Amino acid sequence: MGFTTVTSEFQLSVSSDMKNLAVIADFITAVAEKLGLDEDETFALQMAIDEACSNVMEHAYRGRVDGEVFLRVQAVDDEVVITIHDQGEPFDPHSVPRPDISAPLHERHNGGLGLYLMEKLMDSVEWKFDPERGNMLTMRKRRGKPTI
Repeated sequence: MGFTTVTSEFQLSVSSDMKNLAVIADFITAVAEKLGLDEDETFALQMAIDEACSNVMEHAYRGRVDGEVFLRVQAVDDEVVITIHDQGEPFDPHSVPRPDISAPLHERHNGGLGLYLMEKLMDSVEWKFDPERGNMLTMRKRRGKPTI
């Protein structure tokens, strides 16, 4: 049985206003710099987190700006662990069909590309819903591992 070591932890809480995506992006850039992440790792985090948070704001809170989006970024052993928590509408990732990226553009359906991107950019993506605690998204990215 191994132990995990959290060497750094950073937290941010913002309202569910889409304008706060810029605040989140600045936060992630600063955290990535403090953790010594390279350009590709920083880009992967930025893209995945931006997609996740914009989905929370647009879908979980249905555009309301009075919700809260809570982010926690931790350096755990050789991974960066991102947790995004909200109290919006429950989210079931299985309800969103994954895109057929091999289909011609004119035959593709709208939706699902953001989830696909998150899953490709990160090493793991996991959703949980608890009626009392809300939606919890946990994404993990191993440091030093090439992205896509």
